[in-house]
Amino acid sequence: MERTETCGTLTFPDEVDLSNGEAVLAQAVRLLDSGTPALILDLTGCTFCDSNGLNVITRSQMRASELGVPMWVVLPPRGIVRRVSEVAGLQRRVAIAPDVATARDALSASASG
Repeated sequence: MERTETCGTLTFPDEVDLSNGEAVLAQAVRLLDSGTPALILDLTGCTFCDSNGLNVITRSQMRASELGVPMWVVLPPRGIVRRVSEVAGLQRRVAIAPDVATARDALSASASG
């Protein structure tokens, strides 16, 4: 978990499933509730993500929306996490970026525009 003046970034662990999904969600909510102006969920290094991981993203997005905080999800370019996200239609519910730098640039552009 990293926090700057402009955004909080939560890096997902290698795997997100029933064993750790609630803990990852708690970290995301803690960042949001601490007043971070934007949130990035970084799944770049995540190699396995089941429905619990998608639940973390969806519930984080719901909390971010309640607080009026923009949120971006960084997905690996290929692999099972990307595929599960696409099958679940995640791109229709949250903003997706190919890397953290792109997400930060998009957040900066929306904050200044």
